[in-house]
Amino acid sequence: MERKSPEQIKLHRIDVQFDETLPNHWFGGNAFLTHMLNTWTAIFPDAERYFVRWSKKALAEVTDPKIKKDIQGFIGQETMHATQHEKLWSVLKAQGYNLDPVVWVVGKVAFEWLESVIPDKTNYALVAGLEHFTAMFGEIYFENPELVNQMHPEMKRLFEWHAAEEVEHKAVAYDQLLAIDDSYALRTGVMNVAVVGFYLITLGNTLYFMAQDKSLFKAKEWLTMFDVFFGKYDLARKTVVKFLEYYKPDFHPWDNQNYHLAQPTLAKYEKRAS
Repeated sequence: MERKSPEQIKLHRIDVQFDETLPNHWFGGNAFLTHMLNTWTAIFPDAERYFVRWSKKALAEVTDPKIKKDIQGFIGQETMHATQHEKLWSVLKAQGYNLDPVVWVVGKVAFEWLESVIPDKTNYALVAGLEHFTAMFGEIYFENPELVNQMHPEMKRLFEWHAAEEVEHKAVAYDQLLAIDDSYALRTGVMNVAVVGFYLITLGNTLYFMAQDKSLFKAKEWLTMFDVFFGKYDLARKTVVKFLEYYKPDFHPWDNQNYHLAQPTLAKYEKRAS
């Protein structure tokens, strides 16, 4: 199969604005879905900056000019993601949520400490593995318009823009890793650990936010969650199928030609960096 990737990873500017009118449960009135994405908003900035640090370092090791150009575009996009998601923090704090433990654990422990004690190649593999999760999120977002249309308009704007760029640059960290070390054992071994950490952090902090607004034991929140993941939208099964693709020995992100899903959104926000 011919693997076609975007000719250029472009910067698509956005300036999201949040205020006190944002509902506490802004995703279809459901606490679980809202706080799952609130968790991602709390962890994305430090995660994106981690990706940027290692991609900047990779520029000195990668020789392929196309990959180097893609890495530079990736760095620009990820920097913007961190900035835009961080804007939501003050609103969540004003709503009464304590983000500090989430941000500290992810920023100081999961990234700053961890990246300092594991080998460089493991860091590159971790960036590639985590980018597979964000690429899955991007594809799932565009495959489920009925579901995502239940988001508050400004949150939908943030996540559609982010999802589109994740699809556009989904192969950059992977190509970066392969240019440095193409070991299957490294790639999949790190992913075995990353998947556990990613879902523990996501689920644990989703429950933490639900406990803060006393929605943790409300049956309707869980019934909606089960319908989304195991019923009408079947997201759990779809996610597993997409995740397991990473374990194919000859896997490449652009084996899945899904760029068309993101292109209308990218066109809407396109503005080249000066």
